[in-house]
Amino acid sequence: MLSFLTSDKMPSYRAKAIILKSYKLGESDKIIKMYSQKDGIISAVARGSRKIKSKFGGRLELFNFVDLELATGRNLDIITQAEILRSFKNIPLDFNKFILCELISEIILKTQSTGIEVSHLLFKLIYVCFNEIDGLAAGDAGAIKKAACFFGAKFLKIIGFCPIINNCGKCGSDIGFFNSTLQRNILFSIKNGGVICQQCIKSSGENLEVRILTVENHKFLNDLFHKKLRDFRNIEVSQESISKIYKLLGDYIEYHTECSVDSFDYLNKIVV
Repeated sequence: MLSFLTSDKMPSYRAKAIILKSYKLGESDKIIKMYSQKDGIISAVARGSRKIKSKFGGRLELFNFVDLELATGRNLDIITQAEILRSFKNIPLDFNKFILCELISEIILKTQSTGIEVSHLLFKLIYVCFNEIDGLAAGDAGAIKKAACFFGAKFLKIIGFCPIINNCGKCGSDIGFFNSTLQRNILFSIKNGGVICQQCIKSSGENLEVRILTVENHKFLNDLFHKKLRDFRNIEVSQESISKIYKLLGDYIEYHTECSVDSFDYLNKIVV
């Protein structure tokens, strides 16, 4: 007898959640991993969901927003009912959209865990990003990578790893001051947690592995952390800046959360 099986007396509960990942289990079942509004990460078994005549139909597909009834199990809960609240139907039709949503899902699953404080803002971010990605024009790699930048910045802000953008992270100098007096470009150190001035680099005595940002790069980065999605959509920015900031945010997330995600590398190779 599998340890996750429940009896009829097991308590049940409801959850509204976004499906992030699924795994095959046995001949006809699958394990579903989700992020819910109230409970955060949920891992549950959908019995018989891989059968042709499953009662779940296509309700438990990746990235669907679903209303579930679950029975509490010993190790894994059991999905007993599921209804689709929102289906992002365009995501599976575009490979790059699918990869980006996979990337988002991987980051959430690798950095969040069962039992930690649930972030309603994080749930909202996942939903908003999936909705935005779903509505993008098919084949628009630039818009997809731009959406990836938006997710990365807002994710860092929500989990408390927001980089210092407008002041030197070591001495606190205003970026306007040291940019105009010491250097033409802006220096950013992932290890140091944000922007850094040349004087502090020279006096630090350690390798801070700086990235050089142009004024446009920096403005785009600043907009990512401060603008809402409806305003962010209309930002005009070069594809060079999008690619550069995408790489920076990906490396920043991996360094500060110790979260290695394969999809980062794939989206890095998209030619826009």
